[in-house]
Amino acid sequence: MSADATDDRDRDSTATRRYDLQVHTDASPCSAATPAEIAVAAVEAGLDGIAITNHDTTEGVQQVRHAASGLDGDLDVIPGVEVTTTQGHLLALGVEKAPPQADPLAVIENVHEQGDVAVLSHPFDRLRQVYDRDLEAIAAAVDGIEVRNSRCVRRRYNEAASAFAARHGLAETGGSDAHFPREVGRAVTEYDAKIEAGFEAEAGTETEVRAEGGHEDGRGVLDAIRAGETRGVGRGGYLSGHVATKLHQFRRSVG
Repeated sequence: MSADATDDRDRDSTATRRYDLQVHTDASPCSAATPAEIAVAAVEAGLDGIAITNHDTTEGVQQVRHAASGLDGDLDVIPGVEVTTTQGHLLALGVEKAPPQADPLAVIENVHEQGDVAVLSHPFDRLRQVYDRDLEAIAAAVDGIEVRNSRCVRRRYNEAASAFAARHGLAETGGSDAHFPREVGRAVTEYDAKIEAGFEAEAGTETEVRAEGGHEDGRGVLDAIRAGETRGVGRGGYLSGHVATKLHQFRRSVG
C-alpha cells in the first residue's frame, strides 16, 4: 500500500449520514402518503434512512420496508411511533411496540425499557402540543430534542427547542414531520459515521467504504443520539403543509 493511499484513508475517516427521523404514512389519519410513495421520496431525496413515526401506532413500518426493498439504494427504515403524551408529542425511535399514551416520564421509561430512544417532538410549537411542566425532570430522562421540524411555522419554535437542547446537553435531531411525499427530507438528522476503507493489496486503490453501525434498524443513528453526536438541520416555516393536512382530514371526514 502506498503512503499516498494511507494518507487518503486517514483523511476520509468519516462520512455524514442523513436521516429524516419523523415521517408519517397513511396509517396516520392526518397523512395521505402511501408506504410506496414515502420510500420513493426518501430515496429520491438521497437519504440514508427514515423513521416511520405514525401517531400512536407502529403500523406502516413493514409496508415501507417492503416498498424500499424493491428500490435502488439501501434505505434504512427505522420503526418508531409519535406518541401522544399528556403534554406534547414524543418520538419513540426503534420501538417494536407502541408505548402507552401517558405522561411524558412514563412514556420515556417505556421506550427505555424497550432498549430504544426517546426524543421530544416539536416541543415548544405553540400552534401544536407543547411541553410546559416538569421540564427539568423530562430533560434528565429524555435522549434528545427535535430542534428542526419543518412544520414549525414560526422560527422561534425551533429556536426554543435548540436552546433547550443546548442548555441541557441533549442530542439534537431533525425531521420533516412529512405527511406528504414532497415533504420528506425537508429537515433531517445528521451524524458523522466512522468508515472503514478497503484497499486492493496489489494496486493500492480504494475499493469499498463501509460505515460503522450499518443500515440495521437505525443502530448507527440511534447510538449517535445516545452519544449526543447528532445535528438537526433543515428548513421550517412550512405553512402550506398544514393547510394540505387540514384539507386531507376534511375530505376523509366527509368521504
